[in-house]
Amino acid sequence: MSRRSHPKSKARRLAKARVDILWEQAKKDATQGRPDLARERVLSARKIAQKTRTKLPGYINRRICRTCGSVLFASRVRVRNNRSRHIVVTCQNCGATKRYYF
Repeated sequence: MSRRSHPKSKARRLAKARVDILWEQAKKDATQGRPDLARERVLSARKIAQKTRTKLPGYINRRICRTCGSVLFASRVRVRNNRSRHIVVTCQNCGATKRYYF
């Protein structure tokens, strides 16, 4: 007897593929100078992930501003060493900062 896959797992695999496609398109739009279109694609990817109750992958989540939703290609990155070592990424659109400890 063969085992059947769960319908939710199929939906999640399809959602992951769609999120990856939207991310590639958003990166291309951001580098070509169309930040509004890139932001819309990122928001679509977030909605797809929320609908299937999955998380965005880390390589995508680190490159998106949480407050304005823009792709962080035009951002300021600083390496800090006070208290603990961390990287500070500042969004150029809204000025929001994110810290990544390492």
